[in-house]
Amino acid sequence: MRSHYLQQLSELEDLIGKMGGLIVGGFDEVVHSLTQPDANILKVKDAMSTEQRTDKKLEEIERLCSLLLLTQQPVASDMRFIVSVMNVVVDMERIGDQIRDIAETAAKCTELPGADEIVEMCDCCSVMIKGALDAYIGRDVEGARRVEAKDDKVDAAFDSLKIKLSERIKTEEDTDNILNYLMIGKYLERIGDHATNIAEWTNYVVRGMKDESSDK
Repeated sequence: MRSHYLQQLSELEDLIGKMGGLIVGGFDEVVHSLTQPDANILKVKDAMSTEQRTDKKLEEIERLCSLLLLTQQPVASDMRFIVSVMNVVVDMERIGDQIRDIAETAAKCTELPGADEIVEMCDCCSVMIKGALDAYIGRDVEGARRVEAKDDKVDAAFDSLKIKLSERIKTEEDTDNILNYLMIGKYLERIGDHATNIAEWTNYVVRGMKDESSDK
């Protein structure tokens, strides 16, 4: 019975890693499509595929968490892990949603956004997603704090982007691209928030309390 329980916990860890891999891969495609001069407009179908696979993993993970809670008697540390997983996968699923949203919005643009702020946000969010997942899976509290600190750069870049676009919208007749760039920036800002949330759950797993100093 104990061996089956440990096997289920191991399976849960494995599913988290696989879902994380989908998120990282999907976001890397977004970054390439938004920042590379030779890239075409995002293929919405590819982003939708990432979202659908992420949703499927979410269902598997939630089902296994429920099974563990109903049929086993997790010790305190395992209970913290299961509770954290049920929250972390929600943030991961929302990142998948925003990857899709960025794809759909970019597909409406007549040209790719070239704003330095969007490039910076993409770079920061990429580091944050990977760092948050690594910290959570590796129980690395210090790594999680580095992720949380980086969110300030994403917020600052988004504030700068809003100012820049607000000036452009006063002088340009075709405002559709400008509004789409703003939405892309907003989705990236939310991705940074979700990565921060994932990182914060590392502290809960390790120490029994969630670091909410920068909770979004």
